[in-house]
Amino acid sequence: MKLSPAIRITCISMVVNLLLGVAKCVSGLMVGSRALIADGLHSLSDLSTDVAVLAGLAIARREEDARHPFGHHKFSSFARLFVGIMLLAFAVSLIVSALFDVRSGPIITPGWTAFTVASLSLLTKELLFHWTRQWAQKLNSELLLANAWHHRSDSVSSLAVLAALIGVQIGGPAWGFLDSLVAVVLGSFISIEAVRIAYGAFNDLVDAAPPAPIIEDLREHILPTDGVRAYHDLRIRRIGDVFEMDVHIQVDPQLTVEAGHAIARELKRNLLKQHPEIQRVLVHIEPATDEHIVAKGLYGEESN
Repeated sequence: MKLSPAIRITCISMVVNLLLGVAKCVSGLMVGSRALIADGLHSLSDLSTDVAVLAGLAIARREEDARHPFGHHKFSSFARLFVGIMLLAFAVSLIVSALFDVRSGPIITPGWTAFTVASLSLLTKELLFHWTRQWAQKLNSELLLANAWHHRSDSVSSLAVLAALIGVQIGGPAWGFLDSLVAVVLGSFISIEAVRIAYGAFNDLVDAAPPAPIIEDLREHILPTDGVRAYHDLRIRRIGDVFEMDVHIQVDPQLTVEAGHAIARELKRNLLKQHPEIQRVLVHIEPATDEHIVAKGLYGEESN
């Protein structure tokens, strides 16, 4: 069976995270660097998020069934929420351990092995970030984009660890405080990104409206449709990586039911053609009579 690009990228990510995680943990133990060990544990923790991403991508693709008449796309949002929570948990534990300066032993002068591992991790994860983000934008996948930022957090982690190792190499054990300082800075950066990811996933799960630019983009296709005099009660929600919307449009009251339905069908066809990320459109037909007068504003919406 041919794998989708999103699933193929995530599988490659799992292999990379496993190899890098083991390499960084072993190197960190050799040089006594908590930052490098934490960086390795971060890569290993990415395995669980990769599994969540794979599950979210696979389940979200399932067809509608009797128990899930609206589809399975919210599983993608659940997976994204899990990614955010895992990132936040890792960041908080990293900051706490650094502030309390918990270490199993003093930092010794790092060797070329530690430098090589940190540099390789930085390069690999940064490439994975750009590759995954490129496909996320192409596929319009928020879940894949969240995983891309997980790669970016790992590359930033490796950059900070590399800076700490260089500092200790130059200044000796007296500069060992850089290890804790880097861990705090790294944890703070990851915390911010984790909250952003989790907050976005939570908004999807509670059916919050998408950002205003997305709504405005969809509005543009309503009034240009022949036969639509005005519209109101436009509602849009994100479910996973797709959108659902419904709208009330007003048409000539003298039209037949069949003609009104044809206008609704044309509007739906235009929306789905211009925005393939929309999964479902529900159009309500109303007669443009005195009882349904709509004062046309900028978008022809009902004025309250």
